[in-house]
Amino acid sequence: MPWNITPTTEQRLKFVTLANSGRFSVSELCLEFGVSRKSGHKWLVRHAEGGVAALVDGSRAPHSVPLRTDEAIERLVVSERRLHPTWGAKKLRAVLERKHSMEAPPATSTLGEILKRHGLIEARRRRPGAFEVKRGDLTESLRPNHVWATDFKGWFYTQDKERCDPLTVTDLFSRYLLSVQALPQATQGWTRMAYTNLFRTHGLPEIIRMDNGSPFGSIGPGGLSKLTVWWISLGIDVEFIKPASPQQNGSHERMHRTLKAECCKPASANRVAQQKRFDRWRKEFNEERPHEAIGQRVPDDVYHKSAIRLDDGIAVDLYGPLVKTHPVSETGSVSWQGRSWHVGDAFAGQDVVFEVREKETVVGVRYANLVLGEIGGECPYGRIRPTEFNKRRGSRRIASKTPESSVNKG
Repeated sequence: MPWNITPTTEQRLKFVTLANSGRFSVSELCLEFGVSRKSGHKWLVRHAEGGVAALVDGSRAPHSVPLRTDEAIERLVVSERRLHPTWGAKKLRAVLERKHSMEAPPATSTLGEILKRHGLIEARRRRPGAFEVKRGDLTESLRPNHVWATDFKGWFYTQDKERCDPLTVTDLFSRYLLSVQALPQATQGWTRMAYTNLFRTHGLPEIIRMDNGSPFGSIGPGGLSKLTVWWISLGIDVEFIKPASPQQNGSHERMHRTLKAECCKPASANRVAQQKRFDRWRKEFNEERPHEAIGQRVPDDVYHKSAIRLDDGIAVDLYGPLVKTHPVSETGSVSWQGRSWHVGDAFAGQDVVFEVREKETVVGVRYANLVLGEIGGECPYGRIRPTEFNKRRGSRRIASKTPESSVNKG
């Protein structure tokens, strides 16, 4: 039975003192203190053997723990964590298997407890109102180079006050970090130069996914920029996430958080030094860092280069041999019915298709499979007029694979 009051040393000492006085029986005192006679006699025996100190509660921990993690393994876990401060228990378990050839490493929960014991992690608070976001119609990546994700991490100044705009590109299937480029600015010129080098090194993807901001998107016809029009001209489909929805590019944004923590705080002395730092981190990310999404393997084990190579001498046919196309001038205009119509600077040097509407005086203008708008009729100022269908969705595929507008990637 429990004591009436918390069984402190004082209560037990009082019980023993009264019992030893000879004025009360043990049975009477047990009834008064609300404990069993077995408990009363136990504390009398303990006091007789060890005095007041024996009345204090002892530790309930077992004398031996046969399954306790070996101290050498615990030191190894702590060492790896300090070497990689942002890696969690799952990644550290994969490191023990891969790097240290451990056949039966401790469970993930055990590694988490080791990290907590050493003060290397702190509990996270769930953000109020957090919910699971569905990705809608965005393409699921099924193989290497199927879908690449791209974005700018967010610019910062290096120690010499130079601006650094990191451009990042990830293969979503393998989580392979294809590029981290410390660009001077997030402009179309610098971005195209970086992508030209990337395409020559790794080949072309099937799809590139990005947000709607510059230099990827624009407020012009179709919401395309010169950069995304160039990608489509190479036979690459483009996907835009919904505006203000970075969670649709979640794995890429998560990589950004780690990149910022491990490579940008504090910034390097200059942009050259920052690029070397990015290169070292990218090598570790691809060749050493396990990823849960690919079964705790490293991206380098899964990724391989694309078989579709960049060839400036081959023009990709976006429409097929039977479709009549019309060239867009270097000023972004196209000629129809003896009049010049401006369709957008982003399409300069490309070919578009005219599609006759109900009235012969109005035609639709299409680039690849994206309807840009209409020209002719009462359209003012010789500019393209957007149609009600010209609303880019977050999951729109730009270059389709229909028989009429197939893309020849060979």
